[in-house]
Amino acid sequence: MADNIRASHVYQRAHALAEDGFHQSPAEIVATLLAEGFPEAAELLNSENIRADLRRVCRAATANGRQVATNLGPRY
Repeated sequence: MADNIRASHVYQRAHALAEDGFHQSPAEIVATLLAEGFPEAAELLNSENIRADLRRVCRAATANGRQVATNLGPRY
């Protein structure tokens, strides 16, 4: 049961990262999740449907002006 809860969290976190406008691709999202301590993220998000959805959300976040300049260093 804990694995299902953890997987659900990875999916929700991936979607939130796509919405934030800082990530422009599923690969960037997976890298962030790996850095956050979710080694299973690469396998869980290894689906064309999931990657397509994350790309769509990333594009929508960028189109809505949520993306900020990423060359400014850490967020204040």
